Parts: sequence; C-alpha cells; structure tokens
Amino acid sequence: MEHKTLSLEYDKNLINKILDDIEMRYIVLFLYVVRNDLFKDLNDQEIIDSYERVLILDDVFKGNLLTFWKRSFLEIAVDLGLLRNIRSMREFEAKEDDFIVKLGDETIEIKQNTIIVPEELLFAMIKKKFKFLTKRNFNLALTRLKGVRCEISTAIHPFIFEIGANDYCLSNDLYYIIDQFGNIYQAIKMEITIEGFYERFKEIKDEIEKFIKIFDPLLNTKNFIKIINKAIEENKDIINYLKDENIKLPDKFDIDNIKNEAPICKDWNSKLMQLLNFRYKMETINDKLIKIKSYYSGKNKKYNYMNFIENVSFNENNIVDEIQDDLIALRREIIEINNTLSNFTEKDMKLLNLDYERFIITSGDE
Repeated sequence: MEHKTLSLEYDKNLINKILDDIEMRYIVLFLYVVRNDLFKDLNDQEIIDSYERVLILDDVFKGNLLTFWKRSFLEIAVDLGLLRNIRSMREFEAKEDDFIVKLGDETIEIKQNTIIVPEELLFAMIKKKFKFLTKRNFNLALTRLKGVRCEISTAIHPFIFEIGANDYCLSNDLYYIIDQFGNIYQAIKMEITIEGFYERFKEIKDEIEKFIKIFDPLLNTKNFIKIINKAIEENKDIINYLKDENIKLPDKFDIDNIKNEAPICKDWNSKLMQLLNFRYKMETINDKLIKIKSYYSGKNKKYNYMNFIENVSFNENNIVDEIQDDLIALRREIIEINNTLSNFTEKDMKLLNLDYERFIITSGDE
C-alpha cells in the first residue's frame, strides 16, 4: 500500500527539514502552542467556555479576564500577544480592573472542534518574538506548508490547513507527531531567549561601530578591523601597528607629529581606543553567541530542531544549564561594556572629533 498519511516512520527527515526552516518552523510551532498549551488540545471544556464567554463581550475589561480566565491561560495569552494593547503580565497587572483590553478585530476561534488562527494574528504572534521575520517570507512559508511533497511517495502532505479565507489550523497528523518530542513551548522560549539576547547584542555592537565611524569610516572596513584586532591580540599600540603594516592613515592619526599630551588629544585617543577594544570584545562575544545558536541553527548546528526540542525538554547533556550559564556570563561582559558606552552620545563624539581636528589645524599653524 502506498504511503499517504504523514508519519514519523516515513517522514521524519521531511519533518526535520521543515522544522529546520526558520519561517516554516515558527508557523508550525506557534500553531502547536496555541492548540496544546493555550487550549489544552480542546480537552478542557471549561477553558473553551471561559474563552468564548469573553469573545461575546462588546468591551473586554481587565476584570472580565480575571473573572473568566485561569491564570495559566491568561499568562500564555499575554505571552503570545493575543491582548493587542498589553505587552506583558507586569503591564497587565498594573492596569485597573476597568481597563479595556483589545483582542483585535480577528482572533482565535473554535469551530467544529478545530482551533482556527487568523493569518494576521499568527504573523503578529511570531513577529512579537522574532523581529526579523518578514511578511513576505511568512506568506511563502504558509504556501509551502499547505502542501509539502513527500520524499518517498507521490503523496502531498498538508502540514497546515487553510480554513475559509486566511485562517489556519495545524494538521492533526503533524500535531501528534511533534507532540512526542517533548515540551515545544519550552524549546521556543529557549530560542526566544537566545535570539532576544542576540538582538540586544547586535544593537550595542552597531552602536559601537556607529561611534567608531565618527572617528573615521576606514576603521570599520574589513581590512582595518582585521589588523586592529591582531594588534589588540598581540597587545600592541594600534596606531603604530597600522603604520607598521604600511596602512595609509589620515593625518589626524599621525600622533607623533601632534602635541599628544594636550588634554583634547588624550581624550580623543582614549575614547577611540576604548571603542576599538569594545568592538574586539563584542566580536569575541559574537563568536560565543554563534556557538550557542549552533545548538539549533547555522551551518555547524549540533542538532536538528526535533532533537533540540528533546534535549531542551529533558535537559539532555545539561544543555539548558549550559546555555543559561553561558548567557549569564556573556551578559556580564556586555553590561560592563554598555555601562561605559551609555556615557557616550553621538553628539559628544562628533564634537570631540571636531575639537580634535580643530586643535590639529591650529597647532599646525603655530
């Protein structure tokens, strides 16, 4: 008999490929979380009734949610972004009971024992956690998931179904397959933690490079970065090292011919060296973060995503502890850098460079 129904026995490799694709993975897993963690696979009628009780209200107040929804349901709903004007439980708890909560024009519905998620809401849920997701890639992933060609037969496996116009639900076959691998929600939260950390890291790194550019754009070019990093590794004077490497520098870097004992020179040089060293440290941190992300993504990833779910769910090889410990250590390093960087402003850096260049011109006339 020809294989037609999606199964772990025949389609494990196919499912792994889908989950290893970022956009398709998030669609599948967020639909799973809505069904499994929010609505308990429709096995608890009280949850369904309390949810639908709120949907029929003309205006939904905070007090209504406290009355009808269980705390666990409310926390997941807030985390997923179902409350459009509430970003966190802390924000929710700070509101008065008469605060009007917005569920949006389109929200999750339960029809004929099926959980239906509107396309725009699904995109918003994922986008809330993973800022880099684009609507174009999301739409392409939706199209692909509606009909995935089997690798071993002529069958087409729908991983998701479109119900009506732009509403979606997860395939039952896929739901019960991935349900075997552990705590999906926990794995997503771990990835969200890592990706959120990485996004904040990139913001600080970009800020450093923006300040360096004010001193001179050449310092941000690949060739300069490579030589500067080598000088730092060898504990050499950066400017002299660049000269020794026959790198042509603007006149303002010709420290030997400038009255470098002047306060403005010391300040200019000190801040530049700080920034160059910060960038070096951030690139080292970047390498460590890529290593952490390699647990589930990248060219050198250690596990496919199904294995990542299993390992995180059961803390295999202490993966959860290792990731948390590594992130805590890296956070300390970043905080130390950012504490100094937070004292810098773009305006101050520009003024410093203008004053320094003015000093060079005027001192050259003496």
